[in-house]
Amino acid sequence: MRQRVRAVKDFPEVELVGRKIGPLAVGDEVELWFWDANALRNSGFVEFLQPISPTELRKLVFAEERDLEPIMLPDNFYISIARNAALMSQGGKKMESDEIFSQVSLLLDARLPKLIRLALSPEVPLGLTPEERLLVNEVSKFIDDWSRRLRRLFEFREEVGKNGEGRPVQYVVGDKADIQKQGVSEADLHPGGAAT
Repeated sequence: MRQRVRAVKDFPEVELVGRKIGPLAVGDEVELWFWDANALRNSGFVEFLQPISPTELRKLVFAEERDLEPIMLPDNFYISIARNAALMSQGGKKMESDEIFSQVSLLLDARLPKLIRLALSPEVPLGLTPEERLLVNEVSKFIDDWSRRLRRLFEFREEVGKNGEGRPVQYVVGDKADIQKQGVSEADLHPGGAAT
């Protein structure tokens, strides 16, 4: 998962495990793998960019409520929004953070029925976030399993104790089926059929 960032300090080029990061000059905007972006942010070299404000989120919610299919969201949508709300809250912007949470809740309320419907569909459309693809796949597996179990209730099997002609087994073999061990006489058997 990638995160868009803006450099707030100059950062030299660094090679980590076969990949290069940087160089970055103050003001440069780039996309980095989340763990790299997070390490640079924690060290004070970059800040996360989050283009979605509470107003833009309201527009997304409105579009989501009007569309029959889930609207396209970036892969890191939920993580970015949650991180942005947390940063706002820590920075003293509690009302803005609460508004973001409220709008994301409305967005989820509008998307969830669509995602459940997609779990019943043979193909999952593009534009779902990884979290949503996971939900659709898990719900789909659950529904398939539930459906198989329900169908098994309606599978009619031959009744145990009947032979292929539908007659009771006792009628076919008689009252004394020869199933006792060799060398055990009938007199040594318990009346219930088990040896004493």
